[in-house]
Amino acid sequence: RDGHSFAGTFRSGLNHEIMLWTYQKITALAPNSLVLEKARRLSFSRRWANIAGDGNLLWGECRSSGERTYRTVIRLGDESFRCDCRSRYFPCRHILSLLMRFVKKPDVAPGAPPPWAQQLLKEPPSRPPGGEEQAKREAGRSRRFGQRLELMEQGVRELEEWLLDLARHGLSASEEQPPGFWDGFAARMVDAKLGAAARRIRNFKALAGSKGGFELLLEEMGELFLLSQAFRQLESLPEPLQEEALIQMGVNRKKEEVLRQPTVQDIWLVAGQITGEGEEDNLRYRRTWLLGEKSSRFALLLDFAWGRQGYDKHWAVGSSVEGELAFYPGAYPLRALFRNDKPCVRPFRGKSGYATLSDFAHAYAGALAANPWLKAFPCLLAEVFPVQDGGQLWLVDRDGKQLPVSSDGIARWNLLAVSGGRPLQAFGEWDGKALTPLSVVADGRVAPLAGGAAPPEDSV
Repeated sequence: RDGHSFAGTFRSGLNHEIMLWTYQKITALAPNSLVLEKARRLSFSRRWANIAGDGNLLWGECRSSGERTYRTVIRLGDESFRCDCRSRYFPCRHILSLLMRFVKKPDVAPGAPPPWAQQLLKEPPSRPPGGEEQAKREAGRSRRFGQRLELMEQGVRELEEWLLDLARHGLSASEEQPPGFWDGFAARMVDAKLGAAARRIRNFKALAGSKGGFELLLEEMGELFLLSQAFRQLESLPEPLQEEALIQMGVNRKKEEVLRQPTVQDIWLVAGQITGEGEEDNLRYRRTWLLGEKSSRFALLLDFAWGRQGYDKHWAVGSSVEGELAFYPGAYPLRALFRNDKPCVRPFRGKSGYATLSDFAHAYAGALAANPWLKAFPCLLAEVFPVQDGGQLWLVDRDGKQLPVSSDGIARWNLLAVSGGRPLQAFGEWDGKALTPLSVVADGRVAPLAGGAAPPEDSV
C-alpha cells in the first residue's frame, strides 16, 4: 500500500496541532532500501513498547533481538530525530519504524516525555551543523554508505554459500583447485566491496597448497563464516561490535572522522615496531606499538608507504612522545592516530608489565571476548626467562608457566643473547599462538630486538 497516501494525525489530547505524515514522506527519509525494508519489518513486530506522545513529541522503546532496548524520540514538527542505537546511517530503522507505526495508528497514548527522551533531545542534532548544504552532503554520504551496505550484504550471502560448499566438498579437494578458483571468487568479493574478505580468500590458496595447511584453512574459514554471520545481524549487534564487523569486512573510517573522536592525553612510550611488505607491489607497512604512562593503555600506529617513499614520521623504539591519541572505534580499540605530539625527553614512568603469564592470559581472554576477530595483542611481561627447548623458544615466568615465541626472524636469537640466562622485561605482539618479541629493557633502556633504531640514552 506504499503507493497510497496515508495521513497520520497526532491527537494526544494535549495538543490539538495536527501533523501530517505519509508513507511516501517516510520512504523519502530512508537513507537506502535496506534500512527501509528493515524498518517495515520492525514496524509490524511486537518489539515496540511504551509508545506515547504529548502532541509534539513521539517516543517509544524497541527491544533488540539480543537483550538491548533502543530508545527513540521524534519531534514531529521539525523532523528532528534521536535514537540511542547510534546507527551508522540516518535515520535509523528504529526512527523509520516508529514513524510507520504512527501512520498506521496515530492515536497514541498521551503522556509527558520521560527523562531519557528529554536527555536524547539535548544531545547534538542528528543532522550535521553547517546549514542545508552540509546536511545535503551528509545525507548523500549516508545514502552512498547504505548502498554499499546493500552490496556488501549480497556479497556476504554469496560468501556464506561458497564457504559451506567448500566444507561440503572436503578440504582435501581444495588442494586440487587451480589458482583461478581462489582468485576468481576473491575478485567477486572485491566487486561486492568486501576487500578484507577478498584478501583472506587469496590467502586460502597458499594454505590449501602448504604442508599442514588444512588446519589453518579450516580455522580461517570458521573465522570468516563467523564474521559473515555477524554481518548478517549487524543491526542487532552492540555498536562496538558493529564497528568491528564493518572494519573486518573492509569498511574503514577516514582519518578526519577518527580525529574527531575523544582523545587520550598521555606520555607514550614507543614499545615496539614491526615492518613488512604489503600484498600490493611496492607497498610497505609499519606497525608501531605505544604504551601510555598514566592511562596504561596500549595503542597501535599503522603507517603505509609506497616504493621508496618514506614514512611521514619516525618513531624510535624506546623514545617517549607526549600527545593526544584518538582511537579508531571498535570492539577493543587499539589502532589510533596522534592529534598532536611532541618529543618527551624525561624517563618513562609507566607500568612494568604483566607480573605473570596468568595475568597476561586473563587480559587476553578479556580482549578476545570483546573482539573475537582480534589478530594482534600487545604483551608486556615484567619478568621472564627465555628458555630454548629443542627447536622451540619459550618465555617462562616465575610460576613456571610458558609462552611460545615465534620462530621467525632474528629477534628470538637476540632475545637469548640479551638475557644471558637472566630474567628480563620483554615486549612483543601476541597472535593467539606465539609471541613475536619486539623489544626488551636492558641496562635501564628499551632496546629493539629487530629493526626500529634505539633512541639516544637520555630519551628513556
